Amino acid sequence: MIRLIVTDMDGCLLDGAGKLPPDFRRAYGLIREKDVVFAAASGRSLDGLKKPFGEFADGMTFITDNGARVFHRGELLFQEALDPEDVRPALEEIRRIDGLVCLACGEEKIWTEQPERITGWAEQEIRKYYPVLHECDLTDVPEAVIKFAILYSGDIEKDIYPGLKQFDNERLRVQVTSFPWIDIYAKNVSKGSGVGKLREKLGILSSETAVFGDYLNDLSMADYADHSYAPANAHPEVLKRYTEVIRPNTEYGVTAKMIELLEQA
Repeated sequence: MIRLIVTDMDGCLLDGAGKLPPDFRRAYGLIREKDVVFAAASGRSLDGLKKPFGEFADGMTFITDNGARVFHRGELLFQEALDPEDVRPALEEIRRIDGLVCLACGEEKIWTEQPERITGWAEQEIRKYYPVLHECDLTDVPEAVIKFAILYSGDIEKDIYPGLKQFDNERLRVQVTSFPWIDIYAKNVSKGSGVGKLREKLGILSSETAVFGDYLNDLSMADYADHSYAPANAHPEVLKRYTEVIRPNTEYGVTAKMIELLEQA
């Protein structure tokens, strides 16, 4: 019996336009009826993660910032912030690379340097996830920083990650999270660790957990769930690692599978 369902958002639960599938209400009704915990897991911070769900957000669970924070029905269960000194060398390198936009995701606010430079495509991409930005020196953010998010207009995995992976070390994790984004967060943090913290808190077994993911930062979730489902449009590494391939997000594969699992329960 499934007691916990965790899903990634972009390229996974959300359709090609970034919207909830038309059958999400039916799936969510079954989730409530079966008393299943439903969690959205994302690189987004809390406000950006809650936004697509609208009325459904109340009572949901959120694994935000790639697992650095876990919220269950309004309660913060777990948080892992960065040590500013650990990330300073990476920030210095990021400043030297043309075409990058860097955001610091704090406990309460999202910060950037020189926000007047964020225009056009970059502004549209950022506003999808981080509606309000504040300005400061990113080496001196006036609150605890949960993660840094780096945006690039091209293929960030090919063009930018090779130059930043040197900062992936015993203290930091540097990870490509989608085609234009790289996130930097604490080394012991992952979406999988977020699922693990949630399972531990709620007393839910791996055999009772189903996860859905499509990109590299979703790989770790499969380590904490016996049931893992990758949309056909997922990254090749995810398709190899997850236990089952389902219909792509543009064909609402996640909600279709959720409904199938819940109707069998």
